[in-house]
Amino acid sequence: MVGQALIEHDPREYLDAPLATVVPILASADVVFTNLEVAVAGPGCDCRPTRDDVFFHGAGPEVLDYLGDIGVSLLSLANNHSWDYGDAGVVSTIEQAAERGFTHAGTGRTLADAVAPAYRNVAGLQVGMVAVATVNQPPEAAATESAPGVNMLGPDDPDAWDRNIAAIREAATNADFVIAYQHYQVDGPPGWQERWARATVDAGADLYVSHGEPRLSGIEAYRDGLILYGLGNFIFHSRTEIGNYPPETWQSVVATLTIGRDGVREAAFTPILIDEGAEGEFFLERRGYPEVASGEVAESVLTRLAGLSAARGTELEIRDGRALWTSSAGRITAR
Repeated sequence: MVGQALIEHDPREYLDAPLATVVPILASADVVFTNLEVAVAGPGCDCRPTRDDVFFHGAGPEVLDYLGDIGVSLLSLANNHSWDYGDAGVVSTIEQAAERGFTHAGTGRTLADAVAPAYRNVAGLQVGMVAVATVNQPPEAAATESAPGVNMLGPDDPDAWDRNIAAIREAATNADFVIAYQHYQVDGPPGWQERWARATVDAGADLYVSHGEPRLSGIEAYRDGLILYGLGNFIFHSRTEIGNYPPETWQSVVATLTIGRDGVREAAFTPILIDEGAEGEFFLERRGYPEVASGEVAESVLTRLAGLSAARGTELEIRDGRALWTSSAGRITAR
């Protein structure tokens, strides 16, 4: 599991060996998951931007080719940039992801499609995933019974809560291991994200994972599930100026999980440092790529993750340049 992929360019066009220290970690996994934080304009798509500021994020299909080449095969498409090319972009992104063999969830040609679990066989395990977005978007970005869009989950929308809980229960019936994904980027009532994350586990999810605010958050072991409240960034092609975000925005982890029919057995978190870039030719195209962190930066990332997790009652052990969690470390059984 990696942070969100806000990727607008294939880095191989601008760098000799991008992600050189990260790719071996991904290559060792049976499946790699990320959230695709861009809308993809495929050939022939009448894709028209729905915004004209620095926070517009659209890309061509080559970004999917690159993600596939580094091992990504499981995608959430539900986020606040899913609709940056409008309805046509939602459909185009789905088509381009499916054409390349990605398993994806969170958007659809209809609401039923957007809510439906996606399934992938992973080393003999049937993995199911339900993906939602809790984000500030115009109403027309939400999938409906007759229009494409995003599987939206508003803090004040009990119907969306109920249909997504039902989808997670369906996935738990049909899969050996279930992922509940949420792109969470709104100011909901205090504790609302925690209530939703725990409700997904209560409904049968083995793993809850989230992106949204571009920063790392804590880990919580809850009942029979593991909750990753925010994995921050993985690739971050932000159009903002250098210094716009604090340093923590450019630091995150790669989470390597050992899973089984009994849930997440172990988790190892490797710290990464994302290049904020340097002014010059191809500034936007060269910035935003991760490498494994070392030294004081690595120690700072792992210490921060351990502290955020301890505040949620979950202990991580820092050893050999990674933060480690095992199911034997205990879980919160009630809150």
